Amino acid sequence: MIVVQSPLKRDFIISLLDGNTIQSVSFKLVKQEGMNMYFEHSGDGETAAKVAKETIKKSEFGPALFFRVTHE
Repeated sequence: MIVVQSPLKRDFIISLLDGNTIQSVSFKLVKQEGMNMYFEHSGDGETAAKVAKETIKKSEFGPALFFRVTHE
């Protein structure tokens, strides 16, 4: 499971990742608590966190967002 932490644009981040397969990694939103979004993923946790972070950074709001991606 990966955790994406962001105080802003959480709906945007969810729409980027939830139900999508990016670089052979599939993401599914499990729950949302405050500024934390928990995603199940296929494959390795470290790879999934890296792919999620790159995807968010390359999005239209990515350069302006403060966020953190970790894996459990």
